[in-house]
Amino acid sequence: MCWRQVSKLQKSVLIVLFYFTVYVLVSYSMSPDTDFAFVSDDLRVGDKYALIYLVAPRSPVFTDAEGANVFKSRRCGQCFITNNRGFLPMSEYDAILVLGDRSLLYETSAFMDPGKRFLIETSRKCVKEKLRGCSWEPRITSFGDNKPYDLCSLCEHLHRKRLKPNS
Repeated sequence: MCWRQVSKLQKSVLIVLFYFTVYVLVSYSMSPDTDFAFVSDDLRVGDKYALIYLVAPRSPVFTDAEGANVFKSRRCGQCFITNNRGFLPMSEYDAILVLGDRSLLYETSAFMDPGKRFLIETSRKCVKEKLRGCSWEPRITSFGDNKPYDLCSLCEHLHRKRLKPNS
């Protein structure tokens, strides 16, 4: 078959097929080898830290380091607090802290599990300082059973709860 005897349509198809073949060969030879690297269980943040979400309107957002330092500075367990709405879906947190006064304990909220909901009582200045340098330690009360906590005891409670998921 001579190139001059082939129609223009056939020439176009052959040229496209030739370029596609060259493209596939070059891309196959230039692509890097695929390596699989699985993250070890020790490095999974969700399993290592108890995650706490703080509902505090008009307060500065905690950075990742500040969220962990709240508990490190108090020499507590491994917990992480944030008020960044986009960090995780609400259902993924171990606890939701609602800033307010004691009257909120008697309000019900159908969208949230009472076992995960806690009231935090502290000053606005303490929240703006990202729970550092507070004049008094924040008081935390469970919506479900009205048990009182401080930040360290809440962290311990959440870790115990993770070990016994059925309770």
